[in-house]
Amino acid sequence: MMKRMQRMLLAALVLPGVAAMSSVRAEEAAAVKVAAAEAAPKPAEKNPVARLRGKLLYKKGQIRKLERAAAEVNVALKSKVDDLEQERRAQYIAAEPKLVELYAEQDALEEEIKRLSAARTK
Repeated sequence: MMKRMQRMLLAALVLPGVAAMSSVRAEEAAAVKVAAAEAAPKPAEKNPVARLRGKLLYKKGQIRKLERAAAEVNVALKSKVDDLEQERRAQYIAAEPKLVELYAEQDALEEEIKRLSAARTK
C-alpha cells in the first residue's frame, strides 16, 4: 500500500511537469516554424517594367486576334490590310534585305499553324 501511495504521489508530481514541458515544446516548435517562414526567401516581386511588358504583349495578342476576326468578316478590309502589309514588308525589305528570309519563315510557320488548326478542328 505504501508503494502504491508513493506511485500516486510521484505521478501527481510528474504528470503536470510533463504536460507543461509538452506545451512549452509545442510553443517552441510553433515559434521555430514562424521564424523559418520569416527567414524563408519570399518570391521576389517582378520588375514593374517586365510586368507592363507582359501586359502589353497580352494586349497586342488580343488586338491581333480581334483584327483577324474583323478581317475575316469584311473582305474589303482584308484586301486593304493585305495590300498595306505587302507595302510595309516591301519597305522594310528595301531597308534590310535579311528580312526576306525571316518573312518567308514567318509565312511558312503561319501556314503550318493554320494547317494544323484546320486538321485539329475536323
